[in-house]
Amino acid sequence: MNKKFKQVWDSKKGRPVLREIKENERWQFDFGESIGMLAFGQWFPAICHGHQTYMTTYDFPIRLKFVDSPLPPDDIDEEKERKYRGWNLPEWIRCAKELEKEGVKAIVTGCGITGTIQRELSKSVNIPVFTSTILFVPVIYNSLSYGKKVGILTVSSKMITRWDNMLLKECGVSESIPIVISGISESDYCETWWSQLNKDFDKKKVEEAIVKVALKMISEEPKIGAIVCECTEMPPYSEAIRNATGLPVFDAVDMVNYVYSIVKNR
Repeated sequence: MNKKFKQVWDSKKGRPVLREIKENERWQFDFGESIGMLAFGQWFPAICHGHQTYMTTYDFPIRLKFVDSPLPPDDIDEEKERKYRGWNLPEWIRCAKELEKEGVKAIVTGCGITGTIQRELSKSVNIPVFTSTILFVPVIYNSLSYGKKVGILTVSSKMITRWDNMLLKECGVSESIPIVISGISESDYCETWWSQLNKDFDKKKVEEAIVKVALKMISEEPKIGAIVCECTEMPPYSEAIRNATGLPVFDAVDMVNYVYSIVKNR
């Protein structure tokens, strides 16, 4: 049942009655969860406090919705996978619409690579959608002094650039914006990074690994003026990256906090 009702006072009956909420009154359907988050139903759990999908990371409530079948079927061909933009698009749209009906004011997603479906998701609902920190690359670039570049830390650089830079284009990153992409899976620390899948992983070792990848990136390209962490597993290590590089670092938790700041009830 998708209809929403509110209780109003009926002066003739002398008691409160239920009336269906009109479209322009939907903002009143609010239980304090301004942000809705779409997370993978088939993924490893949030690793620790500070992770984007670990709810204690935030000082405000978030309505979490799991996308139970986030990926397209294994047996589809490359052409259809590209049409679906690497995801089970109908399922993501369905879940986004459910969050909107449940009263959230904005939607974020639990993986930065969903930036490939940014436009499809945003046009499917009437509330703002933020799929990826890559959306903020143009803003961050324009804040830097002339000649500076934006460094992007990701798990796999191929996922950022595949299908003719689909993710970058969807997120508004034009070819005129100078970026440097570094993927930890293409580094010497791939195995260390994926150790997070293990229950007893060593957080300090993973932190040291990603810091080394960040330092290597800026040593090879000294003009980098800020770093954007694409992966939602990276926020627990952002402070260490910031301290080691001396650069501004923007991650998925920063994105959620920003979104909340613009939609929260004051």
